[in-house]
Amino acid sequence: MDIDKLRKNTVPYNELEEKYMENSEFQREYLNLSLEEYLTDGDFNTFYKSLEKVIKSRESITSFSKKVNIDRSNLYTLFNGEKVPRLDTIAKILKELGYTIKVA
Repeated sequence: MDIDKLRKNTVPYNELEEKYMENSEFQREYLNLSLEEYLTDGDFNTFYKSLEKVIKSRESITSFSKKVNIDRSNLYTLFNGEKVPRLDTIAKILKELGYTIKVA
């Protein structure tokens, strides 16, 4: 197997992820899947990291934090799993992202 040839013909994962994260429909599905995983395994951290990726794909954390009126450092604390946010905080973030939760 020619590793150099393989590298030339392969798109690095981070570049592919960045490309897909530009698409709002992909972002929505990405958050849906992440939320479903949380409901299955109870791991908030994966969901918070997903929120962080979607926000960063749209704008800076600083500008987003101003829009939702949440201190930037509080967002990073949430994204790093150091603090569990209140439901209204998550609702503000999701609302700003244009995400609506449908209850079955």
